[in-house]
Amino acid sequence: MWILIGVLALIGTVQIYVRFSPAQVDRWVISPNEKTVGDYRYDSGFMAVRVVDGDGDSFLKMFDQEMLGTPRTRRVATISGQNIYESRSKLWGFPDYTTVSVAPLPGMEQSRAVIYGRLRFGKSDMGVNRKRIEYVLHRLGLEL
Repeated sequence: MWILIGVLALIGTVQIYVRFSPAQVDRWVISPNEKTVGDYRYDSGFMAVRVVDGDGDSFLKMFDQEMLGTPRTRRVATISGQNIYESRSKLWGFPDYTTVSVAPLPGMEQSRAVIYGRLRFGKSDMGVNRKRIEYVLHRLGLEL
């Protein structure tokens, strides 16, 4: 009986920590990278790189609207022009973080958008960040 109570207390403690631990949003800012247009899968997340028209402002606005329309997602910060979103799983409330960054392409009237979704806890996101990002990009007509 005491073992069961101990296990339940441990599960409850982990659940409280996962749901209420503060996020250091500056940790989710992405560095500029030179990846080409494409989709990049990682155990801990997913990155998509796209070329968008103009300076990227309209893309950021449309991305923001679509991202905020996904379940249990909120924008937690905008740092250095990058929007950072937190999406939580339905059952446990595990947080995933998605960052979107846009930079103008030199000498062109286009910009490079980088969208990177990854988990905060654990080692594998089981593809949920890929599914979320692909859904948003599909809604924007930017799927590959």
